[in-house]
Amino acid sequence: MRVVREAPLPEPLEGEIDLGTTETVEIVVRATTIATLDSTGAYTEVGSPREVGYRFTLVMVGGEWRISALDNGVLVPANLFANQYRATRLYFPSANEITTLVPDLRWFPRRLWQKVAVEQILAGPPEWLQGATQSLVPDGTGLVSQSVPGRDDADVVPIRLTEQISEVPAAQRKVIAAQLSATLSEGAGRVVPVELFSNQNRLSVDAADVDLPATIAQAIVLKDDKLYRVDDGRLVEHDVSIDLSGIDPTALAVSPGTTPIVVRDGTDRIVNLSLDEGEGPVPVLEGADLAAPSVDKFGNTWTSGDAGELRVATDTLDVVELKPEWLKGRRVVSVSVSPEGSRIAVVSETPSGRQVQVAGVVRDAEDAPVSLAAALSVAAPVADVVEARWAGLTTLALLTRNGQGTSSVWNAGVGGLAGTAGQSRQLPGLTDVAQIAAGVTDQGILVLTEDGDLEHEETGVWQPIAEDVDLVAYPG
Repeated sequence: MRVVREAPLPEPLEGEIDLGTTETVEIVVRATTIATLDSTGAYTEVGSPREVGYRFTLVMVGGEWRISALDNGVLVPANLFANQYRATRLYFPSANEITTLVPDLRWFPRRLWQKVAVEQILAGPPEWLQGATQSLVPDGTGLVSQSVPGRDDADVVPIRLTEQISEVPAAQRKVIAAQLSATLSEGAGRVVPVELFSNQNRLSVDAADVDLPATIAQAIVLKDDKLYRVDDGRLVEHDVSIDLSGIDPTALAVSPGTTPIVVRDGTDRIVNLSLDEGEGPVPVLEGADLAAPSVDKFGNTWTSGDAGELRVATDTLDVVELKPEWLKGRRVVSVSVSPEGSRIAVVSETPSGRQVQVAGVVRDAEDAPVSLAAALSVAAPVADVVEARWAGLTTLALLTRNGQGTSSVWNAGVGGLAGTAGQSRQLPGLTDVAQIAAGVTDQGILVLTEDGDLEHEETGVWQPIAEDVDLVAYPG
């Protein structure tokens, strides 16, 4: 399916055509494709939307014009797409922690969304999450009924599956139920519990204690060589003291587990500030033109490496080099690991400009990264991206800066942005942003201006928090 900007309009017929005597007519309709939707409900924005002609061949049959041939694809205007399709997050267990659920946004027809969502969960994780997440559902498991009850006021939703589901151990079965519940609860404003059935037999399922991605800790700020927490719109001095002697801090990052706290020293070194008292800053990564660091929940510090490479310093200070095929030959500009540690957003330089991609993080038994899954393109129409940060379960905050130095802040969806028919959205107001910070939290996006003003985005309005700030970061 192609999502088009406007309703397709036919071109005038060429030349003098007598419809009373002609039996075959070719009509061209023109429309601008802004996104595509595949058979699994995966939405992808088009990088360079342009008007394209689509051909329909009509033949006269029994006194009526009928379509006999047409170009491949279905054209759906964006406003109709927003009304007819529903953005729905599917959830898959993390490969390393089955009680951690990782979201994947899809778009399904509104009248069938519950049924299609369940079918897609049964089909397992998409390619870009392979190895980072897992399926606990046995191969071949399907829906017995061709529908899933969709009443919003239902106390419990029964999910009737084929007999393979009865083979699943109880500990995994309750996670499957939690997956389905989390997905069917999307937009309901409450938790929608489910009951699992093997054919007509109700299965015993205990409640599962599962986690969704969330940024728990507060944002931190570096100001006058001291750390502060951003607490309810004001700065509160951090309980960790740091020594910046001989350090030129140009970027800040902190683990969701509160330590380590790291800074980029100039552009070619990343140091840990939070080791034992008296040790001082300890270098963890070095290299030319390093991207601002990101620290995952396991204490691993991520940055760029050589062309086509990401470098990771583990919590034991070993260095891992990751060279995914999709990053080959590119300079990495920005990296950001999601709160649960199963996804990474990467901004890289390509011959045609900057590109934002998200991929699953594959880890070993000690939670150290070993590879990245295939990449998913995000925010393709947004040019000149210099920084990407997780700002929601499936949302990225993007900072752009053009050749004249003018900056802007965007929201973009991993799998499309709900509420905008999937399209990325620019936030109004600021053109002098030096840095952004965001988290999977209700606190919204923080920006740091070129003059050192720290501001908070609230319903599209930027509110001041503090002045003369050097750096800001949410955990991650």
